[in-house]
Amino acid sequence: MPAGMKRPQRRLPVQRVKQAATYDVAEMAKLLGTHRNTVRRWLKDGLQPLDDVRPIVVHGSELKAFLTKRRKARRNACAPDEFFCFRCRAPRRAAAGMVDVRHRTATVAALTGLCATCGTPMHRTVRRTALPALAESYDLQTLAPERLNGCTAPSLNGDLKGE
Repeated sequence: MPAGMKRPQRRLPVQRVKQAATYDVAEMAKLLGTHRNTVRRWLKDGLQPLDDVRPIVVHGSELKAFLTKRRKARRNACAPDEFFCFRCRAPRRAAAGMVDVRHRTATVAALTGLCATCGTPMHRTVRRTALPALAESYDLQTLAPERLNGCTAPSLNGDLKGE
């Protein structure tokens, strides 16, 4: 990405939309941080303007409802033993029933498995109290910590000479 460009947002800030206000295309684009053509595409996709006269004006409550509906339609609920595969864009179980576990904190663990359909690595964050329930459906492999300060036996190699 070039130095002067802004990274696009993953989610639109719907909370900025005032329900009682009316917005034209340029105001919606500026308010939500998107391009005018994106707002025009929303109008083609079903966002209802107040009337068919130019300039096109949309009521704030209609805009908020449209964006909230689009956001909810894109969500996928996963079962407790499923991961979300970003390549398949669907909830999937891990291949061969094998899942790697990394303990992040005292209460949180990160799970990693491969998609049974396409082989893509899938990740999921769970509470450590949920691990016994997952152990019934998966073969959980606990991975060693990545850093030395997480190890129980620190390395004996040092640069101090016989002090």
